[in-house]
Amino acid sequence: MKRILFYVIVGLQALFLVGMSVAFYLIDLVGEEAKLKTLPVDPQDPFYGDYLTLRYEAEEIDPVKWKISSEMESGDKVFVTLAENEDGIYQVEEVTAEPPGISSGQVMLTGFYQYYSDFENLYYVDYGLNRYYIEDNTGLEIEQSGELIVTVAIAPWGQKKIVTIE
Repeated sequence: MKRILFYVIVGLQALFLVGMSVAFYLIDLVGEEAKLKTLPVDPQDPFYGDYLTLRYEAEEIDPVKWKISSEMESGDKVFVTLAENEDGIYQVEEVTAEPPGISSGQVMLTGFYQYYSDFENLYYVDYGLNRYYIEDNTGLEIEQSGELIVTVAIAPWGQKKIVTIE
């Protein structure tokens, strides 16, 4: 009996790891892509090398688009509806506390409320897409290029990842 339980536990762990890998690659197959504007900063990690810290326009949200009336705590989950503009860049349409209905030309990103700035009159949201690892010694060149366009793939179940940076 102990031997069977051992094999079941090992099998479940292996299945979990395979499932995580498959879910990551399924984003490319079934996910929708959205392009976001960003400004890069080039820090360096001693273990992982160069990476870009990305700050998206879509993380700064106008109160007119904030459709949440309840008090939010930092880290609370929010649902951001983005729509494509005439330049092909996705911009914030609205932010809700519950998953909204999405129409054609829109995508939904899950994010986490950070804070509201009285000074700037903006809400700040984090999508968890702020770090992108790059080839060593290329960060300064990318940072000096200024504004970048990041293509993000968003799976129907909410998982997201950076696909390309232009």
